[in-house]
Parts: sequence; C-alpha cells; structure tokens
Amino acid sequence: MLMVTAGENPRPDFEESLRVVKIDDTHYIGAHCLRKPVAMARGIYGGHMIAQSLLVAIESTRSETTNEVMIPDSYHSFFINAGNNKTPMEYEVLKLYDDEFISKRSIVVSQHGKNRLTCVVILRKQGTKPLHKIDESIPPPEIQTKYPDPDKLHQVQHTDFCRNAFDDDFVDHKRTPEENKLHFAERWVSVFTGLKNIPEPGTKYDKVKDALPDALGNVHSFELDILRPKNSQSMKDPIYNYVGLGEISDSSFITTMARVLHIPWAPSIETGKEYDPDRDATYLMRSSLNALHILHYNAMSLDHHIYFHNIDYEPTDGSGFDICKDWLAFTYQMKRYSNSRVLARGYMFNENRKCVATVIQEGLAILLDGVASTADRSHL
Repeated sequence: MLMVTAGENPRPDFEESLRVVKIDDTHYIGAHCLRKPVAMARGIYGGHMIAQSLLVAIESTRSETTNEVMIPDSYHSFFINAGNNKTPMEYEVLKLYDDEFISKRSIVVSQHGKNRLTCVVILRKQGTKPLHKIDESIPPPEIQTKYPDPDKLHQVQHTDFCRNAFDDDFVDHKRTPEENKLHFAERWVSVFTGLKNIPEPGTKYDKVKDALPDALGNVHSFELDILRPKNSQSMKDPIYNYVGLGEISDSSFITTMARVLHIPWAPSIETGKEYDPDRDATYLMRSSLNALHILHYNAMSLDHHIYFHNIDYEPTDGSGFDICKDWLAFTYQMKRYSNSRVLARGYMFNENRKCVATVIQEGLAILLDGVASTADRSHL
C-alpha cells in the first residue's frame, strides 16, 4: 500500500521521516514531505535531500533473495533548485552498473516535474575496502583529546535532527591568535556533530543552562532543551547510520565561513554603525550553526560530495559509529574563496579517532554590503 502524506512532516523518528516508498525498480517517492531548516528558509534543508537521495541509492541495491544492500562508497550531488516542503520528493533511478561487488546509480530528484537535485552514488559490497584513496595525512582533530566529553560544551540541536557541540574557540577567534599567521585556507574549524533521534523510552529532554558572549563581549545566559546522545534511540536499521551521516554533513559547513575570515559576529560594529543585537550572529548560534551566515553573506550549496571510509555498517575494526549515540568530530577548511564561490573540505572522525568520511562542498557565498571590509584580509 502506498503511504504518502501531504503537508508538513510531523515525524520525530529519523527513519520514518526519511522513509521512501518504492514505486518500481527505478522510481521511488518520499513517504513524507521534507522540512525546512527554519520557517523563514526559502527551501527545505539541503541535508534532508542529501540523506534521502542517498537512501534511495542504497534501497535500489536491495537483493530480492537475501534482502541485503550495498553500502555507499561515495556520493556526488548537484543542487539545482530549492525544494518545497509541501510535496514529497520523487526519485528516478538509472542503474548504471551492477556486479557482485559494485553498484553505480544516477538519480534525479524532482517535484512536479521540476528537478531539485541530481546525484551519482557508487556503492560496494559490505566488507570490501573503499574504492577511493583515503587521505591518511589528516590527523584526528585536537578537539577530541581536548574535550573527551563534548556534552560539556555549547550545544545546539536544529533542523529536525542535527546536533552540534562547539567550544569557546569557535565562538571567539581572538582565543586562537596563532590563526592570525595562517592563510585563510589553512585555518581549521572543528566541531562535534551527530544526529538527534527520538528519545529512549522514559527519557526526557534535559534543561541545560548555557551562556555565550555577544559580539561586544557581554555574556548572556539562556536555557535549552537538550536530548543527550546516549538517550537518543539508535537506528533500527544500521544502514541508516550512513543516511544520518549524509544528513549532518551539511549542518555546519560553508555557513561558518565568517569564523574562518575572522569577521565580527555583528559586522556593524566594525563599520562604524550602531550595534544592533538583532544583527548579531551570536544569537543565531544559540539555535543553529546552519544559519550563522545570514547576517554576513548569502550562502547556497552548489555541489556536495561524501566519501565513506568504513568497511561495514556494523564493523568490528573500530571504524564504525552510531550516528545517534556518538559524537563525531568534524574538522574542515575553506580551501578556496574567489568570485563569491567557496570550496570547503572536511573530515569526520568517530570516537575511536578513525576517519569515517571525507566531505567536500562548493557553494556561493555572496558577502553583504560592508561585510568584506570587516574581514581579516591579510592572508587572503
């Protein structure tokens, strides 16, 4: 029976929210509409589109005899149009290649005949090594040894399921004066990330008190409802750990370029204008790292790529992860910013300090009037 709902997606369960319905061997449709990151957004959260199209690719490899699926090796997508949150996404799958060990899929994502995203996904048999070369020169980020318990850091839970934890160095670049000697492309941003799923039975959200300084340095206290990772239900189907990784891979990336450029969180204070708390991004930081850019530049993802490095979705070699229970460390750089286009590259490490994924994204980043003059331009 085809179960597709109209209107907003009310589901708090990640697997149900992203579930797809198979129409035939080459066509799928989302069981529910995907949601916007915030009400004012012009389209649905890009991470939802990444995650659901990745899920379609995985499901398209499911064996009718064994019920097994291939695991993703790499994912390559291009955003075409912003999706709306009133209609489920439709997926047309072209099976490019299949053998015992490898599958390749080309997918067009659309709504009412209007294309929203295209992607190519390469998948491999569980237990086989990655088809790509892993950059072993990238060490685990220092944030993992510096903060063995990310729950003690600043936290935000946003865009339905994404969660991030970050330290005071992220909030204030002046705490890291060594960055002043580095070129823009050499500066690293490191945060923790994961997925907030529905609570374990009997679990309640914690009332967490936090405090962040505004752009003038005045500290403001506030309270958040936080679902601790260990109290979040794991995926019923562990293949959704990959889908969840796709979901969070877009949650704090090119939207945090202001931190790399050392732009004040309230650009007006550097341009001689009166300070306006409504134009201070530290207030946005309380709720989402995915919205930090909106006072500094218009950001739009153009393409998004993920390379998955673990061998099995239930591995025993220490390279696995529970996207709902664990804190992954996401460390990344803005490798290039030119002609209003930014290229970012990052690495996700599990709690065993093994790199489980490489993420690359290119996007538009059009600075608002007056913002460029507030950036640290000495090393651009």
